[in-house]
Amino acid sequence: MRCCLAAGLRALLAASLALGSVGVAMAQPVDGLIVKFKNAPTHERMAALSASVRSAETERLHRVLQAARMTEVRSRPAGRAAQHFSFGRQLPPAEAQAMAERLRSQPDVEWVELNARERLLQAAPVPNDLYFSFVSGADPGQWWLRPPGETAGGLAPSYGAPGVQNAWSLELGRTSAVVAVLDTGITNHPDLDGRTLDGYDFVSEREYANDGNGRDSDPGDPGDWVSALDVANEPVLYQDCLIQDSSWHGTIITGMVAAATNNSIGVAGINWNGRVLPVRVAGKCGATVADIVDGMRWAAGLAVAGAPLNANPARIINISFGGSAPCGNLYQDTIDELASHGAVVVAAAGNEQTTPTRPASCAGVVGVAALARDGIKAGYSNFGARVVISTLGGDPAIDDGLLTVFNTGLESPDTASYGRMFGTSFSAPIVSGAISLMLSANPRLSVPQIIGGLQTTARPHVQAGNLPFCSVNDFEACVCTTSTCGAGVLDAEAAVRFAIGAPLDAGPPADSGGGALGWAWLTGLALAVLVLARASGPRRAGHKRLAE
Repeated sequence: MRCCLAAGLRALLAASLALGSVGVAMAQPVDGLIVKFKNAPTHERMAALSASVRSAETERLHRVLQAARMTEVRSRPAGRAAQHFSFGRQLPPAEAQAMAERLRSQPDVEWVELNARERLLQAAPVPNDLYFSFVSGADPGQWWLRPPGETAGGLAPSYGAPGVQNAWSLELGRTSAVVAVLDTGITNHPDLDGRTLDGYDFVSEREYANDGNGRDSDPGDPGDWVSALDVANEPVLYQDCLIQDSSWHGTIITGMVAAATNNSIGVAGINWNGRVLPVRVAGKCGATVADIVDGMRWAAGLAVAGAPLNANPARIINISFGGSAPCGNLYQDTIDELASHGAVVVAAAGNEQTTPTRPASCAGVVGVAALARDGIKAGYSNFGARVVISTLGGDPAIDDGLLTVFNTGLESPDTASYGRMFGTSFSAPIVSGAISLMLSANPRLSVPQIIGGLQTTARPHVQAGNLPFCSVNDFEACVCTTSTCGAGVLDAEAAVRFAIGAPLDAGPPADSGGGALGWAWLTGLALAVLVLARASGPRRAGHKRLAE
């Protein structure tokens, strides 16, 4: 029988997971607008068009901005055919919405979205040990990688475990199955030596980047802490951000996917030979949609203005950030574009006990909900019809979390360490790692085959007669169904068997790298400042420092 969480602990856990509410996220300043013109050529296509056509597009842009009474606007490409309008300052949400409505009223504009800041979807790590194998009831090691149903030490049966160790009997993983981790970047760790590829830093705002510059080729994580002093000195930038120590979120997820395995130290990763492409999209206070989308496209090998082509395109894009707004056009267009190039997006559902956040809520994304060790939905996890599959995220009421790599630094990077994690943030990389084993076994799998394989091989959701079914009225410790938590519980072994036996497919297009942008187009749209005549008139979950 599933143990009940005491009222005091339940309240404490709810507080820790709710530190960044939806209202707070929406109150944060907005970094400009994302605008798509009607019949706009793609950025790649624009480079091949005549000078007169490019000039006409620039004139159209100028005309729309004048009609919308907008001045001093910097424009750069966003996504496949949209533009990011920056105004040289952070916009209060109400002002940004008013600007968006003025743009939407223009006949040349197809859609407008706010370049909102997406929050990090994680919950609190707790102290840990360093071993894969079971030691004792108080020290169960990496039980989340071991076979499902384990009861060693008198613990609750691990019905939520995906059975990664069983999958290893079929496929240990290969370097070709690259997973892009779009996150806070990467730190040095002995268990990650040689496991990462040359990534990129897409954090465009220096105020939040925390590394002294904007975009560059260094995906290192300088830390994403926000201190009380930050808030006091820069209230406009930080007053709506959670005061917290650095999360090392990207390092944690990288370790889950590809920590060095069978090397006699530390912890194991899902793919024994895996490689992670670190794509830094987040600094202090989260990540903007425009930066996330550029990171998604670059990771898949597509051209992004101002960045070199990615020499190691990934077919698996892992995202553990999200926002409460609907999916939106930019996300959906990008996800569809990536799928056409053979890349699948895996996203955490979120930790607010409500419907999935975006981009997990978008069509074609593998949205992942979190389970406790016993296979019941983790109390904090989001759920709903958009979830594709569920797997472990840990739950302090039932288990001790998911052991993987960490860093002890409170602000800047310090000692490489290990920690136990809770949250849908850490459910997503389990699915990404399982897909990397599937693609290692059969690199010709298409995106529909990958998603279909996960769904058709999933184990049935765990039932518990003493608990209600998950619903708007019963959403904490509740029983999953296919309508609330996806097709079932991830079964890594069965998914790899599916991949091995799957029929040959056309696979991703041979040319998945996209085309280069012309200098005239880059100069005109990525760097130009249009100065016009002035017109009148989750919740984000926190984290705790580990014991050293």
